[in-house]
Amino acid sequence: MSTPPAVAQPVLAPAPSLRRVLAFLGAALAVSTALSLPFAFGALPPAAVGLAVPLAQLSPLLAALLVRRRGAPWWRALALAVPSWRALGVAALAAIAAFVAVPLARVLIGLGAGAPPSADALPLSSLLLAVPTVLVMQSLFAIGEEAGWRGWLHGELRPLGFWPMSLLIGAMWAVWHAPIVLALGLAPREAITYLGTIVAVAPLLSALREVSGTAWAAVLGHGLLNSARVAIEQNVLGPLEPGTAWLLDLSSWALWLAAAAVVLHLGGRRRATTPGAVSGAALPVR
Repeated sequence: MSTPPAVAQPVLAPAPSLRRVLAFLGAALAVSTALSLPFAFGALPPAAVGLAVPLAQLSPLLAALLVRRRGAPWWRALALAVPSWRALGVAALAAIAAFVAVPLARVLIGLGAGAPPSADALPLSSLLLAVPTVLVMQSLFAIGEEAGWRGWLHGELRPLGFWPMSLLIGAMWAVWHAPIVLALGLAPREAITYLGTIVAVAPLLSALREVSGTAWAAVLGHGLLNSARVAIEQNVLGPLEPGTAWLLDLSSWALWLAAAAVVLHLGGRRRATTPGAVSGAALPVR
């Protein structure tokens, strides 16, 4: 009589630690607030923000190193290992497609809504030369952020399910950005656009991290967010009427969320059909 094979049990990640999550957010927020205060009190001009932001971008990385569990190497705890170069390559292609397609769709919606074309757009040849350079620079700056947000925090909150996790990370990411937004005195509509886009893009960055198993895919997505997206959105449409601006914001937010759903769906199908694909603790999609 043969013994029936044992049924493999899923490996479940430990429940999120509220204490660690709050400590992470508090440490990162303390640094971003401290770096924003000189701008709020006029000690530094707004033009100097380019010097402060790269320093602030290191704070999620440092906060994650402080609060992480010590059972795994730090680079694994921050999802900086690459379990599959093939999966990372697929995620990179998905990132490029998403961060080009969504801004282009925004432009088409704007033109359809009567938005004027830009009168001072850079030549296409100049954009093609500038975007790769800016992409590399912005991706390097994004390592500190993504190692914290989509690296350690993604792993810590993963048991919540993809959508609660990714939107919660997006909300905390926006809170972390809020001090510099307030210090620079952005107009209410501009602040809502900026912070709302951060929340809406967060699930796409989380999806890239999820399907690749590494924060490096989110690093690339973050770089594309600040290079290719900016180049498309700021060099095609001219000044917008308030109603059109709100329409484009809402449309863009919906498109970013849809892009996240598509990447997550296609990534899940790929893992189901590819031998040796990236695997990990079961992630419920809620």
